[in-house]
Amino acid sequence: MDKAKRFFNPNEEQPKEENAVMSEISGLSWDTRIKAFGICLLIAVLLGVGAVIIYFIGGNLSGFAVLYSFAVIFGIASTIFLMGPLNQLKKMFDATRWIATLVFLGSIIMTLVSALAIKSGVLVLIFVIVQFLALIWYTISYIPFARNAIKSCCGGIMGV
Repeated sequence: MDKAKRFFNPNEEQPKEENAVMSEISGLSWDTRIKAFGICLLIAVLLGVGAVIIYFIGGNLSGFAVLYSFAVIFGIASTIFLMGPLNQLKKMFDATRWIATLVFLGSIIMTLVSALAIKSGVLVLIFVIVQFLALIWYTISYIPFARNAIKSCCGGIMGV
């Protein structure tokens, strides 16, 4: 709760030891980290919008795949500025997320390989879908009980 309060009220006094540790590790102040987070997130959004425009206007699936993959990478990288690189890696490879993380990272790599080396539109489409689903599954892992709720809903729909 304190972290959320500090995020929405940045002018309030922050615990000195936590802020000092993160600033010492990263070499960046809290304000600089917030600005870097915002810039990375803005780049991610612009790349994502550019990917959609390239696909729908030009029909270029490879260009879409490359821009979309880099948009996702910038989106994930933006949180490194908030948490720090080691903390981000620890959370990504936590016992509850490591499979989603590996599928997500593997699908990004395979999307780029399919688009740039193999040049197979079908594979690009498959890996973009896998990438998207893995990102959703990874993201909801941060919401308490969200995965269990989704599993229960899917089980109820399928009659399992």
